[in-house]
Amino acid sequence: MRKTALLSLFSLLLPACASAGVSFSASTSTEEGAYFIKNDTDISFLCMADKKYYPSLQKIVKDFMKVEPHVRVHLVNPQGTGSYAMIEKNVVAGFFKEDYPDIVQCYPDNVVKYLAQGYAVNLSPYLESPIYGLSKEEREDYIASFLNEGTGYAEKGTYSLPFCKSTELLYYNADVLLGMDLSSIDPSINGGQPLDETYLGSLNWEELLSRLCPAIEEYNAALPEEKRIYDPASDHAIVTYDSDENCFITLAHQYGFGYTRIDGSGKGVVEFDNEGMKEIVTQLYEAKNKNYFRTRRSNGMDYVSSLFVSRHNLFTVSSTASLSYNYNEAKPFSIGVAKLPKAANKSLAYSSINQGPSICILDHEDEDRKAAAFLLWKYLTNEENSNSWALETGYLGIRNSSYSSPEYQKAIATDEKSTIYDRYVAANLRASNEVRGSLFNTAVFRGSSNARTNVGLLLGDCLNSNNLAEEIDSLFASYEEDAKNYLAK
Repeated sequence: MRKTALLSLFSLLLPACASAGVSFSASTSTEEGAYFIKNDTDISFLCMADKKYYPSLQKIVKDFMKVEPHVRVHLVNPQGTGSYAMIEKNVVAGFFKEDYPDIVQCYPDNVVKYLAQGYAVNLSPYLESPIYGLSKEEREDYIASFLNEGTGYAEKGTYSLPFCKSTELLYYNADVLLGMDLSSIDPSINGGQPLDETYLGSLNWEELLSRLCPAIEEYNAALPEEKRIYDPASDHAIVTYDSDENCFITLAHQYGFGYTRIDGSGKGVVEFDNEGMKEIVTQLYEAKNKNYFRTRRSNGMDYVSSLFVSRHNLFTVSSTASLSYNYNEAKPFSIGVAKLPKAANKSLAYSSINQGPSICILDHEDEDRKAAAFLLWKYLTNEENSNSWALETGYLGIRNSSYSSPEYQKAIATDEKSTIYDRYVAANLRASNEVRGSLFNTAVFRGSSNARTNVGLLLGDCLNSNNLAEEIDSLFASYEEDAKNYLAK
């Protein structure tokens, strides 16, 4: 008898979604015995693929079922009608009704909830299987930080696998900044030479906010109003950061100050109320009041990348997977792409947060379903599919081989015939290649999601304070206390 997935899940998750579920029929084109799953098996995959590249995912799934003809995949995509928080809520509710997917796209904090309920499958035995697991060469081909993320939970084992990974980069208005001569204002900037890609690609936070921004401000103020290079209005800034949470967490990591960790007994620890982070936030507060720096929350906006697109600022930090949101289709300008600024005089010269959703496999107490779900992930992320997925979507290639492939090398090559957007995409791919070995993971435990939310709220409140010197201690203490309260929930 076919082991049928419980497809009432789709109506639970997607009350307003037009494409509630897509079921693909199994193919019989594979020669008998060349596949792993011998019994007719249904699995469901709950994803959040953007509508632009959902067809690519559908094609990969169809191709997988030619390789595993006894497996039928039910692909569900609530993009535009839900969120990862909504998915988590409904999946957890489904545990009590035996109505949940085999594979769910998720963030590590979501996995913590699934693990706490006893439904997240430990994938270490599947990865290590001598029959269909990863060979030594395959394991080494996956970017280490992406695979390691799945082992970063309080319970020993591997509970998530990489899929749509991304990080953050520094994007800048190349038309304005490249060639800008600030030597008459500060001859020490770039050794007195005009700004170039090398200089902008090796910035540290102190250089950017304490020297370059003041010089740019003075340069801009001296121009006739109609020729000014950015809008110096009070609600704008030279540099913007799209995620308050990532800003706080990345700076804590770069400078070696506390945020969260897992202690020797496997328990989560929250420790972002420390003097080091107070000093960092105070410096950002001073930069914000000089209109050098703003975040999404401090500006009261959904995404500050809109300011970059409208040329109200010159630099923005955002996700590698969101590059199209920084591009002005109506009035395009050249966009430079650089690594995130680093911490000055620190041994950890550069690092950027490992982000983007992974996948978790949920337990239905059916070995065929678990194995089929793992094999689908393995097929989704084989060399060919990982490479094409990265090039089509803008997500990072999760295998090292992607970056040396002929297709990737062709994509990063540009010439005088390349469009502004093609050059921008190529620069984003080149920068992604440069940073893939410098990504870090944060500790994941029950309550870590709340800690992440709280540091974002904390940074926004601090930057918007009327008198941070008087409020900083109470703000840090209040948000950390609230985060600690969640550790016991």
